[in-house]
Amino acid sequence: MLDAGAVSTPSTPDRQRAGRAGVPLGIGVKLAAATVVVLTSVTVLVANQVIEKTRDDLVSAKANAASMMADLLAGSMTAPLDFGDRDAAQGELDQLRSNRALIGAIAWGSDAEPVAKVGDPPEGLSVFIARGAENQVLEREIRVARAVVRDDGRRLGALALVFSLDPENAAFAAARRDILEYAGLVGAVTAFLLLGFARWQIVRPLSRLVDAARRLGEGDRTVRVHVRTNDELGRLADVFNAMSSAILEREGKLEMATESLRELFDNMREAIVAFGPDGRLGVEASKHARQLFGERAEAGRHVAELLYGDEPLGVESQALRQWIDAAFGAELDLFPEVAELAPRSLWFERAPGDRRFLRLEFCPVVSGQQVARIMLLATDETELRRLEASVKTKDEEHARQIAAMRRLVAGGGQVFVRFIEISRERVARCAEILGAGGRLGAADLDELLQQLHTLKGEARSFDLERLADEVMTLEDELAAVQARARSEDELSVDLGAAAVRARLERVAEELARAQETFVDASPVGRAVLDQITVRRTDVSRLGELLAGQGGEAAEIARRLAARPFGEVLAALVERVPRWAEREGKRARLEIEGREVPVPADLAGLLPGVLIHLVRNAIAHGIEAPDARAQAGKPELGVIRAVCAEAQPLPTIVVEDDGRGLDLPALAARAGVDPTDLRRARELPFAPGVSTKGDVSDLAGRGVGLSAVRADLLSVGWLIEVDASRRAGTAFVIRPRDRAVPLSDGD
Repeated sequence: MLDAGAVSTPSTPDRQRAGRAGVPLGIGVKLAAATVVVLTSVTVLVANQVIEKTRDDLVSAKANAASMMADLLAGSMTAPLDFGDRDAAQGELDQLRSNRALIGAIAWGSDAEPVAKVGDPPEGLSVFIARGAENQVLEREIRVARAVVRDDGRRLGALALVFSLDPENAAFAAARRDILEYAGLVGAVTAFLLLGFARWQIVRPLSRLVDAARRLGEGDRTVRVHVRTNDELGRLADVFNAMSSAILEREGKLEMATESLRELFDNMREAIVAFGPDGRLGVEASKHARQLFGERAEAGRHVAELLYGDEPLGVESQALRQWIDAAFGAELDLFPEVAELAPRSLWFERAPGDRRFLRLEFCPVVSGQQVARIMLLATDETELRRLEASVKTKDEEHARQIAAMRRLVAGGGQVFVRFIEISRERVARCAEILGAGGRLGAADLDELLQQLHTLKGEARSFDLERLADEVMTLEDELAAVQARARSEDELSVDLGAAAVRARLERVAEELARAQETFVDASPVGRAVLDQITVRRTDVSRLGELLAGQGGEAAEIARRLAARPFGEVLAALVERVPRWAEREGKRARLEIEGREVPVPADLAGLLPGVLIHLVRNAIAHGIEAPDARAQAGKPELGVIRAVCAEAQPLPTIVVEDDGRGLDLPALAARAGVDPTDLRRARELPFAPGVSTKGDVSDLAGRGVGLSAVRADLLSVGWLIEVDASRRAGTAFVIRPRDRAVPLSDGD
């Protein structure tokens, strides 16, 4: 398992900026704008207060003047109203006409009837007088009311004056305009100064930081920011420079580690990719993965698309997606069990017609106690599978040919041997025609085709498909040349003899291979190539006629009566493994000297003799597999039957690589002194003596070797224990007149 943190794909600055709404404004502009807004608001508020105070002062001064004028007029109107002199009252009011601010004035008598009037006083003054109000300041005018009273307190009437505030309002408007213009000018100058200060002290350092961050993001790891101020921006620049150095150092280490890991991945024969909980591939991919999967190994593709192509609804694809959910949701200690449910192999179609067999392995990448990612290792075993299939096909073909050859051998191999001889003559004739060189005439080409066609048919009759295919290929090439020559009315053709001879040599090689297969299938080896079928009675009669005679004729008669050694053992090769299996052991029989002829008298007895010896080797010599393993031997025991050719008669040895004879045990059973080696070595052939404690189908009764010696002695042959062996057991069968006497010291 590997340990790694989760990896997220960073978004680019351009993509982040694209997600923000609004017009891009610099921080200096924003700061200046905010300052101007605040300063302007404060200025306007203060200016309004000043303006309102100025207007109140103007209005208050005018109201005081109007009140004084009303008091004086009320005193002067006492006499006219007391005597009812309207003209005098009108004269008093007419004095006010020189006041340009006067809108109008009116005087009432005690009967509430107007006595005098100047100007154009507004309506409703009588109501104003009735309410008892004295002064009233409106938006555009000031109203002043006074009662006219005699000295004794009697009310004579009332007086109301109305003055205009238009001059004061005009002065107020002008003052307000001047104040606002001044406030705007101050705000603009302040904004300009603040904007310049912010740009110089804040925006420029921040711009350098932004530019450095952008360059750092683009891969420039040497970027540094130089800020001379000792404020927050200076400390921010110092932190940025430290961060840049740390990133440079970490990325250097990470790059070295990544390069080492990439080299490791690229040198591995597996295609390696990694994916997260969503099944999407990361950027980690080995060189072999990119070569094998091509565009499918790109980051962001789903691993199911990598393995199964663009078939999201396919059964395999859906199963893999469900497995991914289960794998990332499982506990870490349960991952090996979950991994067993993942696909182990698949046929991957890299391109039309290019199918690759992949063996898959899923390994977790752990972060903490969770599976953060999963690494997929895909091994291309296409060539191995093809090699296995080719070997299997060849083995099946070889087994089929062996079976066919054995049928031929069983039915008499002379027909096949004759086919081999004739086929070689046909190949030799074809080579002779081609060896003349130059151009070939039509007759020569016809003869070549006839020879090859006959050879192909005979090969098919013996199930020699590879030989027949080689002949057919050569035949097709020659037939094409013949057809072209006939179409062009040519009397002779140039075959390109070198190429045809090379093809003919392959035919000869296949013919030789067929012969070797036939020899391998024969129990008598190469002797099968020199055998013919004769009547046994004829051979026996010939032996009787030449009995007791010498000379070449008698020798030929003896060779005709002899049988190859391999023919005697043919049935044992397949029986040995089954006999050993019954005993809980493993063994095989090897034969050497299959072609060596065995005299007729011995050949008649030898099958039974060898069966006894082989079964005895399985029962007494070959150990059980665990015992052989403890002794450092292969579990499969080997029994060898060897026939060595000698003059005038052969010698036969049957040996095994087992534990050897237990002579002390034999001596104890027979009651013989174990130190008497001569007698001890004769004990295996004594009736009723056996080292096997229990009786089985193979041995245990102490009869087998005794019967073997008796049968061999009856035809003049002797069996002995090979005293020179230090491991295993070997029995030697030789003519009695060549037996080696054993001394007590042997």
